Amino acid sequence: MISAPWLVAALLALAFTQPDSAHAKDCATLDDCLQELLQTAKEPKLPGAPMRQETHTLAERIASFPGAAEALVPLLADPDPDIAERAGLALSAMPSISPEYFDAIRAGLERGLGWLPAALGRIDSEKAAREAVDRYLASRSAPHNQEAAAVVRSGVRAIPRILERAACSTPCPPETHWLLGTVLEQIQPGRERAAEGLMGIAEDPDAPPQTRRGVLGMIGALGRDGLALEPRLLALKAQAPELGAWMDGALVEIGSRRSGEILARRLRQEPSAWILRDIAETGEAARGAGPAVAEFLAGDPLLRAPAALTLGYIGYEPAVPALVAALDDPVDPRATWAAAKALGRLRADATLGVLSEATTAHWYPPTREAARSAVRQIRGEEAEENDERGSGFAMRFFGYEHLDEGIPECEAPAERRHRESRATKLYAHRSPERMKRLAYPSQIVSYGADDEEAQRAAGETVIRVHSGNLREHREIVEQTPGVALRVGGGWLAGSDRGEWGGELMFLPDAGAPQHILDANIEDIYQLGDAIVVTTGLAHLSMNQGVLYRATRDAQGAWQAEIWRILPGAPAASHLVKPDELLVRTRHTGTVVVDAEGRMRMARCRKAAATR
Repeated sequence: MISAPWLVAALLALAFTQPDSAHAKDCATLDDCLQELLQTAKEPKLPGAPMRQETHTLAERIASFPGAAEALVPLLADPDPDIAERAGLALSAMPSISPEYFDAIRAGLERGLGWLPAALGRIDSEKAAREAVDRYLASRSAPHNQEAAAVVRSGVRAIPRILERAACSTPCPPETHWLLGTVLEQIQPGRERAAEGLMGIAEDPDAPPQTRRGVLGMIGALGRDGLALEPRLLALKAQAPELGAWMDGALVEIGSRRSGEILARRLRQEPSAWILRDIAETGEAARGAGPAVAEFLAGDPLLRAPAALTLGYIGYEPAVPALVAALDDPVDPRATWAAAKALGRLRADATLGVLSEATTAHWYPPTREAARSAVRQIRGEEAEENDERGSGFAMRFFGYEHLDEGIPECEAPAERRHRESRATKLYAHRSPERMKRLAYPSQIVSYGADDEEAQRAAGETVIRVHSGNLREHREIVEQTPGVALRVGGGWLAGSDRGEWGGELMFLPDAGAPQHILDANIEDIYQLGDAIVVTTGLAHLSMNQGVLYRATRDAQGAWQAEIWRILPGAPAASHLVKPDELLVRTRHTGTVVVDAEGRMRMARCRKAAATR
């Protein structure tokens, strides 16, 4: 029998989750719809539960009636907060609201009605737009909240207040310009009207450096709508070299003809996949960075795949021969996939033969599929993939970390496990006491807000971390390794703390431990004559895996070098022969690597459908 409290909770949950046909139907008049809306406020609901979809649909229906605002605004002052919230929800759905209701809506905002802020953006008045901008900057959940929606909905009406706040007549919090740029980027059409005012602030030699830097970031948020500012930005760069880095950022974001030069210099100074992403997103305006990007096709193994993709996005045809060579990259299967994608974007007719061969000959299924797609693009049988810039571009660009197209499920490989000696291979779950004796000191680095205590004292439940309060924390812990391999004079040991990192260590029988590598260590193997370490991390949108080879120099010191890139982070691995290693990656296939570095898909015990 269910006890009474549990029964009540269960009934409440049932009442909350069951659809209500009365709310699902279209009501015929404004009065009928208002009555239904008021009825929803009386329904039982679980604490903190969101409004039902039927309530949102009903609010939108009410907002479509003439005279809805006149009926809804008085409800903002209703003693029942649930009624007031529903009135705010319906007002926020209205296409327009008369300025005469501004004071009543502001009073509702002072009451803390959560759905009401977006309604400010429907009031056709500069006063409402000013209120929207000010509330947005003061909100604790910006930039993704109702206040942000109010500013974006206000459109060009908000620009004068955005410029006033950007000028920072009083000292600004560090995140002000970032927040303003975030909403300015979404104001379309009309965001170009902010260009002249922003440029004036950036050119003001009496403005604080922080303000000038922040405003340059806002100019970047204008995108191509800020391109007319290019001559003035270039002139300012010569006059104020201390603003050079921020100036370069703005020039790249607006699509300046100098983008390729700027990004190529940045790439050579600090090579990273994120800078390659920036170049790719800039598109043909960054074509001048092509030679610098092409260098990475045969350089850092971790950058080969993003470099190949980037060359396609910027339309750099001189890289075609290098991209054809990358189709056979023995180190990174993701790079072969990226090379095929780039050749398709470049519509390189001369590569049809080698791409056609790759559709059947390449060992990795996603590369075969990418080659098929490239062939169809070159022949005009398939449209080019969506390369729209914006917030979703990074996810598309880093898609090479999530290759699962055409890969068969293989939870039960046919490859037989090769047993390792327990005398030379230890795991924490099998030999906990022996592994505890191999514990070593490790440093964990994390980040937080240096004003966390002050935020909690002010009643904040979500601590805000930004560039102005970011603080690094370092903690020394006693780390027990997860895996260890016996080598001459000691143990190679590795740990995996997930998002908190891990390391590869040499723990000698006598003497101090030697740190070899910072990475999440999945396992360590004697593979043929070599020692191979499986590493990687799958966390949030990241899915990266690397095989390192560990070697010892003449003085006995250990080092680790990238040997092969896995298509994804290793979920599990084991030897199938003394010279063959099987690795099941996270969602990107189960592969076998031999001691020579040759890779293939693992054989499965039975056929399975592809993803």
